[in-house]
Amino acid sequence: MASNRFDDEGRPQAEDLLLIARSDEKKANEGRLTVYLGYAAGVGKTYSMLQDAIQRKQEGKDVVIGYIETHDRPETNALVENFEVISTLFIGHQNLSLREIDLDAVIRRHPQIVLVDELAHTNAPGSRHLKRYQDVEELLQAGISVYTTVNIQHIESQNDAVAQIIGIRVSEIVPDAFLSNADEIRLIDITPEELNLRLKAGKVYVKDMAETAVQSFFRIGNLLALRQLALRYMAESTDKRMIGYMRTRAIPGPWPAAERLLVCIRPGPTAEHMVRAAYRLATRFDADLIVFSVDVNDERALSPQERLWINQALETGRRLGGRIVRYRGNDVADEIIRYARRSNVSMIMLGKPHGLDIFSSPVYRVIRHSHGIDIHLYEPKGKSVYIPLKKQIPLFFTVEYVLSLILITAVVSINYFLKEYISSSNLLIIQLIPVLVSAFFFRRRVALFTAVLSILVFDFLFIEPYYSFTVNDLQYFIAFIGYVTIALIISSLATRLRHLLPQIWQSEAEVEATSGLSRGLVEAKTRQEVFETLADQMHNFAPGVFAVLIPSPPGLQIGAGDTLYPLDDKEKAIALWAYKNGQPSGHGTDNLPAGKGYYIPLKTQRTVFGIMAFIFDKPDEGLIPENKEIFETMAFLGALALERL
Repeated sequence: MASNRFDDEGRPQAEDLLLIARSDEKKANEGRLTVYLGYAAGVGKTYSMLQDAIQRKQEGKDVVIGYIETHDRPETNALVENFEVISTLFIGHQNLSLREIDLDAVIRRHPQIVLVDELAHTNAPGSRHLKRYQDVEELLQAGISVYTTVNIQHIESQNDAVAQIIGIRVSEIVPDAFLSNADEIRLIDITPEELNLRLKAGKVYVKDMAETAVQSFFRIGNLLALRQLALRYMAESTDKRMIGYMRTRAIPGPWPAAERLLVCIRPGPTAEHMVRAAYRLATRFDADLIVFSVDVNDERALSPQERLWINQALETGRRLGGRIVRYRGNDVADEIIRYARRSNVSMIMLGKPHGLDIFSSPVYRVIRHSHGIDIHLYEPKGKSVYIPLKKQIPLFFTVEYVLSLILITAVVSINYFLKEYISSSNLLIIQLIPVLVSAFFFRRRVALFTAVLSILVFDFLFIEPYYSFTVNDLQYFIAFIGYVTIALIISSLATRLRHLLPQIWQSEAEVEATSGLSRGLVEAKTRQEVFETLADQMHNFAPGVFAVLIPSPPGLQIGAGDTLYPLDDKEKAIALWAYKNGQPSGHGTDNLPAGKGYYIPLKTQRTVFGIMAFIFDKPDEGLIPENKEIFETMAFLGALALERL
């Protein structure tokens, strides 16, 4: 019988209070984030933000403008005159002068509240961060509260739905995880008809631009759909806040059991879209998200584009707060069902099969064997991706079959030479060689093909009556059945072994990086021993140079690891940013990605102790999403050990 969430006295559970305590501790030294959300340009986000900021200023708050876009609207310009405006930076790029927020100037000024317009903006090349929301994160960590604006089409989980509505995919997006940490989201809403009146009156764009906008983006149908998305997103956000309020104040439920959504992806152009769709579904059901991928062939069989597709999808899942699981196996459907049963998954999302794929897709097998699990089929929104017919038809005759034919021919030639000297039973043993070789090295269907062909050839050439497929002796018939059985057994075992070995090697690295690291950290008596333990474990993933950087009066320096780590001025500046801001930076991140190294802070809720620095010989192989999760776990375990000491 499930226990009630609250005890007899109606008090909240300990884990809920712990969650509040951790959140309060995290927010204690950070600024508050207020987001003004709209469904289109012109609904009044910036104007409302400025009006609220004037109210805060009248209450005695220190409010400044860090970046604002008035689009030369008279009413908005009039409100801006009420504030101190911190000068922006101008960055040259391709004969253009691009205006960006001056982060250092805002932090030096350190107001209580700063206004930063256009949250989803992509910064100019050479900026400290790729995206403006990362600038906002740094301001919040510096203890400055931020008011900012964003439209629904720039929220990552809504990206696919918006692309279907307006026919254009928005490239400037803000992760949902960032917005989920906002202290307040204010929906700025007007009717589409009123917005169109504002457009025609020239209050959003100049007259010529307004007419073009109304004919394209600002059609009533588009605006209604975008408005619905914004209202739904706001309702879900409010619902989450309400649930949190009820839990921490012991307001009785009902409280549903925890849901888990398993989204199964494979390399393809829609994999990332599918992860976003799964995130939206998981949010709707308040479910944990698991992003699952099965590599049927060796990873080297994937093309560079396929590797890019799958890694982007996994990274998106990780960024959205999902758990990344990547298996190698011989049968996709079996692996999905096995993992779903073992992990108590309640929902599975699969891609809807198309064309000839319906005959070979594992989707139907998963549906048949997933008793008690809800199945959701994903259909890409917008224009469907065309798959050439030749790619839908499996290639049956490959080089493996050619090699098998060569082996059979060679063994038949040997047997033909030896048939005058040894018995047929011994010839049959020799004829088994190509079956064993193909079963061990090739796929199951190739081994079966080799076994059947070997039987037929041996029967035709070496069994009386010769040059016919008749079998007079029952013992040969039994031997032939044994051929097929041996081929299937050896092939199944060899195939499983080929798929398991890479997974075992990866698991060994993970186990060594967690359990081995944990043992070393427990035994460490000094901080230097902790740094050396971390540095030793960092070598387990891929070739490269690795170091643990520790703070010193001149700046960061190598405390353990490879003394030849190339810590030049550029890399040191990137690592120092990660140390000061408590976020990963460098290659493979959105923070200062131009560097060679990948830097992860050793931090707890209270302190940053140092930096784990990675430079892989092949970054695309070392900095995969599942490895990043392990690196973050290593950094957290190391930080806990350092805090203990």
